[in-house]
Amino acid sequence: TLSVHRRTTRSRISALESLPVSALTACSATELARRIRNRECSSIDVLEAHLDRIERVNDAINAVVTLDAGQARARAEAADRALSEGRLWGPLHGVPVTAKDQFATAGLRTTYGLPHYADFVPDTDAPLVARLRRAGAVILGKTNLPTAAYDWQCQNPTFGRANNPWDRARTPGGSSGGTAAALAAGLSPLGLGADVGGSIRIPSHFCGVTGLRPTEGALPIDGITPPDRPRTVGHIAVAGPMARTVEDVRLAWDVLRGATSPPPPSRSTPDHLRIAVTPELGGVPVDTDTQDVLRRTLDAWADAGCIVERRDPPVHMEEALDTWGHIQGFELSAGMPGPLRYAPFKHVLWHGFVRSQYGFLAGPLARGAQLRPRGYFQALDRKEELSRSVDAFFSEWDLWVTPVASIPAFEHCATGADLSIEGVSVPYALPFAIYNCATAVTGHPILTLPVGRADNGLPIGLQVHARRGRDAALLAAGRTLSTVLGLKGTVAPLRDTMPSWDKLC
Repeated sequence: TLSVHRRTTRSRISALESLPVSALTACSATELARRIRNRECSSIDVLEAHLDRIERVNDAINAVVTLDAGQARARAEAADRALSEGRLWGPLHGVPVTAKDQFATAGLRTTYGLPHYADFVPDTDAPLVARLRRAGAVILGKTNLPTAAYDWQCQNPTFGRANNPWDRARTPGGSSGGTAAALAAGLSPLGLGADVGGSIRIPSHFCGVTGLRPTEGALPIDGITPPDRPRTVGHIAVAGPMARTVEDVRLAWDVLRGATSPPPPSRSTPDHLRIAVTPELGGVPVDTDTQDVLRRTLDAWADAGCIVERRDPPVHMEEALDTWGHIQGFELSAGMPGPLRYAPFKHVLWHGFVRSQYGFLAGPLARGAQLRPRGYFQALDRKEELSRSVDAFFSEWDLWVTPVASIPAFEHCATGADLSIEGVSVPYALPFAIYNCATAVTGHPILTLPVGRADNGLPIGLQVHARRGRDAALLAAGRTLSTVLGLKGTVAPLRDTMPSWDKLC
């Protein structure tokens, strides 16, 4: 259960006369790190502001599901002592962060979205969590996710449903929905997510935040699967940072990749960027709001000097989707308990349950589950061929821009229920699979930018793809493109359920 202990002492508040408490939760991680480093505010000030914000609004969105305020306070106080003694732990010194409840956190409950792990407390951190700690971060808590971290919504039997801060009747997306919702609501300035078929990108798009799906293999994914399961998912799955701004994602990227020196300068002026755009993938249309946002965004980038041209996708998207399904199906099946790997249970699982949840996407997944090792390695060969085709595409273009999905955030529904594109009923997976699964299989880095809003105020993001291994250049370009659009990293205007510290003073 979520446990928060408020501490609203006058002494905690008096240090913040130059920066109201509410403003701290709207600050970027980069700004918070700078202020703490320059002694403009303390780490404990920042932590208490976020704990207060969590207590006031988290019940409405259920984004943060496990919180250890005591350990977080001890860490923040230690950070302040270290700074007073002239010791800087790293670039995230004293900054609070959250992690999707798929990442092992030493001494802090980690459920992986599975009921039988509801009370599991790991002894060690996942490598990426450990890198955040070494950089000075304060682990604030864990964020919600769907069952087994496998859905484009965010609900599980242990913690229930997470809501979108921009409209609580809608999903924040999945599977890193809790992380995205926490960022959008100002509960955390920085978070960890994971992505195999859109799990960083869709929540970023739905909640109006920024997320990086890194180059496959660039960051370790150890510690994101239950310890009693073999780690058979060795391809496509990645872990990456999420934040409200590109600048913060870049800060986290440098920490997570273990950088020991500043990154080399990258070309980042608009007139140096060659942008190919594919407004629709695999014949799956996007709604009018997304079309309008895409058009306005591309016009702004072109007016700033970017070379922007419409191009066909660099690969056959249906082949890419099938390849994704074959690899995922084989690897997921190999990691399942014994009875589910063999007939008749295997058939019931893939052709019954999975089809009821994901419709047409169950086809390639089921075929993958039935592959023998030879067929699996053939699928991996196809994966590499697709990747090389995209590599060749990037010999002519710096960036490739596509929608993240056909629609903005949709209303909560049962997994597998039909959705709607422009009033037309479509299968559950249709608005997402071709845009996220098919683009994940090649292993290229993808940055989701929150570039606009639908007429009803819901956020809309775009995917910006780049060459393999050029994550830093992608982030530099993303910062440039964000600057052109004037993106600031907005916090959703949630109504507080309790008075703020500003009013208590």
